[in-house]
Amino acid sequence: MRCPLFLAARHVRRTLPAAALLLGLLTGCAANQRIQVQFETTPWKFGDAEGTQITTEHYDIYTTLKDKVLIEALPGFVEGAFQQYEKLVPPIRQPEERMKVYLFVSRGQWIAFTKRFTGPRARVFLQIRNGGYSEGGVSVIQYVAHQITFPLFVHEGWHQYLYCYVNATVPAWLNEGLAVLCEGQRWGTYGLKEFDAWYNPARRNDLADALISNRLYPLRKLLETHAGEVIEGSSRSVATYYAQLWALMLFLRDGEKGKYAAGFQRLLAELGRPELDQRTQAAHIWSERDTFSPGEALFRGYISEDLDTVEREYDAFMRARFLGAR
Repeated sequence: MRCPLFLAARHVRRTLPAAALLLGLLTGCAANQRIQVQFETTPWKFGDAEGTQITTEHYDIYTTLKDKVLIEALPGFVEGAFQQYEKLVPPIRQPEERMKVYLFVSRGQWIAFTKRFTGPRARVFLQIRNGGYSEGGVSVIQYVAHQITFPLFVHEGWHQYLYCYVNATVPAWLNEGLAVLCEGQRWGTYGLKEFDAWYNPARRNDLADALISNRLYPLRKLLETHAGEVIEGSSRSVATYYAQLWALMLFLRDGEKGKYAAGFQRLLAELGRPELDQRTQAAHIWSERDTFSPGEALFRGYISEDLDTVEREYDAFMRARFLGAR
């Protein structure tokens, strides 16, 4: 996508050492091996604002950020995130172009771009808190603060990856859950050190608050709720929804001594493939529900038919891991 607001000039090719620990974990290399991320920088403008275009193997990033440390950290950050995505769900197709990301330093720039990019639908997008969305394979982010923006960046990056590389229709509980699972990250002085799904202070705090206040979504409600419905609710209900999905992904992956891990991994491996629809339809046929709930049928087909038992175990998992209950 090219917009007349965007002006490019000379190219500068550079090589940036990404965090060795991160890429060592993702690729199986030794922790002390330095892996290079190649990228190009190009002056870019959005209206009157001077910015930078950063081109990596998989991304074209357009940003009005001025912080040189953050700009230099972006190539390793996005490519590390990409490796996390493809490890989680292997790509099924290869897009013809790099994925595009717009990262704006101000709310005003983000609003101006969103109005132009989304047209008549802009009103819906402008209601988004903290300024971040993925639409049609393009991510648009407003920089707010490091601890807010970069988890959001990776969250929306997952939706972008799913659209561009997997092209699968995924129920909200899994789509949003995997996006939240990808958020956790640890930074050093000059860039990203590692992604860590368990390290997500904001989601952990929201989940603890919901547990203490007894405001959890029942599992069946969680499986059938669409994210668009949640966003229209209160900020606390939105926070609880995403925090619970984060905990659900961790539970399916690591809980109950791996009881559900094999089914969860099979589900991820079959995203975007015919086997997924076949198994989901079969789960609905053998269930007692008259109406078809894709989210619940998918869960029943890959994880368990016994939702009551899963819910008890899931609740105990959350209380033990995030409240210290035994």
